[in-house]
Amino acid sequence: MAPISRILGSLWAAAVLITNSLLVQALPNEAPASVVAHDANVTDIASRDGCEPFYAIAHRVTMVYSVGDALDNGANALEMDMTAWMDQWYADHDGTPIGRGHTARTMFEAVAQERRDGKNVIFVWLDLKNPDYGDAGYTNSNIEALRNLVRDILEPVGVQVLYGFYYSQTSGRAYQVIRDGLNDNEALGVDGAADSVQNVFEAGGPANIKQRVLSEGVFSPWLDFSDCSGNGKSICSQLRRGAESGAFGKVFGWTIAEYSTKQANLFMSDACVDGLIYGFVSTQYYDHADTRFSLSILTNWLEENGDKRCMATVYDKPW
Repeated sequence: MAPISRILGSLWAAAVLITNSLLVQALPNEAPASVVAHDANVTDIASRDGCEPFYAIAHRVTMVYSVGDALDNGANALEMDMTAWMDQWYADHDGTPIGRGHTARTMFEAVAQERRDGKNVIFVWLDLKNPDYGDAGYTNSNIEALRNLVRDILEPVGVQVLYGFYYSQTSGRAYQVIRDGLNDNEALGVDGAADSVQNVFEAGGPANIKQRVLSEGVFSPWLDFSDCSGNGKSICSQLRRGAESGAFGKVFGWTIAEYSTKQANLFMSDACVDGLIYGFVSTQYYDHADTRFSLSILTNWLEENGDKRCMATVYDKPW
């Protein structure tokens, strides 16, 4: 999730490419056939009575096959890294040719088709890497171009959208354009410390608290050894403070990998987050034992705590 420089991004992408070839199976070249259909009318985890909706958000959905795999695995929301290039927007984590996925248009069309086919896809979280790449004159790669795609392709089929910014981006033009033009299908997310993000929202909006989203995390949660107590700077503490403040419509954490059971349980039990990003830490999503296991960490907690949280469905409006 965290933004990195172009140079470091290139080195990181190359290292990841080598590491992943050793640790996990080769990525598929094309979308595999769907194996398990998900009925959007069925709640798989718990009764809707007395529980709050929870969002299992698939990480780094940057290829068309990532969309189908994540939804077949059981995700109900998708996180897509979005990078503007000169010609258009791409699902792209670090702005390098190695990491660039399919175009935003292609990705959105894939999501829309899954929704039309009855899949339980509630929203897409757009993790904006370079939102101010193009000004008003860059009609293919400015923030308005991305928003037009969202409103032309995703929203007409009922898929809602979270525009995700980092705290350092909140003074930019793109942030202001999105903030001042939100519709009922859209929310504004800022990644950062709870107090800082709250101050940004209180100073400029949006006025509707339901459309204010706090996120906080680190690419490997095990690197953050602190618990959720107190007013410290730990990720879990920031998420808990955000949830307790009542200043945000949703509070999301990231990223839950296959080794993150302890961190996920803390985020869900003690910080009371509304959703968690899960999946591979450093490569695009695809169907694999590790992505399925990281999702099972969340669903196992939901099975054990069905009186508190249950998997959200398309009938749960996120904002």
